[in-house]
Amino acid sequence: MRRLCLLLLLLAALPARAQFACDTLERRAFRPSQLIAPGVLVGAGLGVHYFGHEAIEIPLNDYVQQDLRRGGEAPFHDIGTYVQYVPSAMHLGLGLAGCRASHSFLDRAIESSVSHLLAFGLSRIPKYLFHSLRPDGGDYKSFPSGHTILAFTGAELVRMDYGPLWGAGAYAMGIYTAADRIYGNRHWLGDVLAGAGLGILAAHAGEWLLKPVKSLLSIPDCSWDGLGGRRVQLAVVPYADPLSSSYLTSISIQF
Repeated sequence: MRRLCLLLLLLAALPARAQFACDTLERRAFRPSQLIAPGVLVGAGLGVHYFGHEAIEIPLNDYVQQDLRRGGEAPFHDIGTYVQYVPSAMHLGLGLAGCRASHSFLDRAIESSVSHLLAFGLSRIPKYLFHSLRPDGGDYKSFPSGHTILAFTGAELVRMDYGPLWGAGAYAMGIYTAADRIYGNRHWLGDVLAGAGLGILAAHAGEWLLKPVKSLLSIPDCSWDGLGGRRVQLAVVPYADPLSSSYLTSISIQF
């Protein structure tokens, strides 16, 4: 688990010293290609869960619970409960902090609200339809992973509005959330794969519905975005503390 944490921290460092000028970004309309990644992930999740449960999910769960957790729980265990919200907060907050986005704060707020409303429905309704038992036997609401849906909804919104560098950091948090759900014995592999796909789909749907929602509610355009007119430099450096043997992260932001 420590190696996984270090890997995710390194992925989060990809936006280091990044400057992103988003005047090259354009508002996107629906494209069929946007359904590929969600379709593959949801299809893989369903396939693994219902056709590879005995061959893939159970052996993986046994390895995680019996081998990886043999020496006790990892120091970062269960922070995925909180990390799941970080990408969504990044989507709204980065622009206010000065990072240029492809949508104004108002548009991002509408886009985020629609996306998360859809994500909530996509995380709740299938749980009752599929009635899948969790690995720990706690209840029958395993498929899909709601935590993963929320994390990947925020991550894809960040990628679409701020570009691939910021998106990589947000996706690292989404991947950590998914891994933590498996490590915590709350979900199977198929649950988090499907959750990732549904989260990405919800994010795209929020963008597709942005203009129709604004038109329906007669919401005018608003270009205000806090410090959005200024450039921001971000440095994220993961490192290990030799005294506590813990993995830490140093974050520096220059406006």
